[in-house]
Amino acid sequence: MRQLTREDYEPYKKLFDEAYTEYLENLRLNNPQQYQKEKQDKREVTRSRFSFYLSTGSSFVAEEKTKVIGYVASQTISYMHGVDKLLWIEYMVVKPEHKRQGIATALLHKLIDHAKSNNINRIYTTINPDNTPSIKLHKKAGFNITHRKVASLKIGD
Repeated sequence: MRQLTREDYEPYKKLFDEAYTEYLENLRLNNPQQYQKEKQDKREVTRSRFSFYLSTGSSFVAEEKTKVIGYVASQTISYMHGVDKLLWIEYMVVKPEHKRQGIATALLHKLIDHAKSNNINRIYTTINPDNTPSIKLHKKAGFNITHRKVASLKIGD
């Protein structure tokens, strides 16, 4: 495990695209209404978005033989949910052929260690309620998982 670097852009983008395609396919099969919404709001990794997570100092990659096989993108946020300083996990992705090998667990523990060493005492994320492996991963790491709904408002195009 190591910190994200500028050279990681292409593998990061490729992993994101693969995971997002898998996510959309799952929605297409199981939640067509949500699929149509997500398809319209296509998410992508731009250089500026990548640079943002690069600048946070709290985004990490997992490697095997110098090849990126997973990453966690996060940022520190001040004053949210009644907490002075928290770490927000935006994305955690592991290549499909490397899943169930402890990579996501190692990335999560790297993030927890980073939080501890930077006096951050809370980590938040959102998890798709249909993503059972992610729910199990976070529970195993000690996360308290609630069944909250996320509300958002898109402003403009």
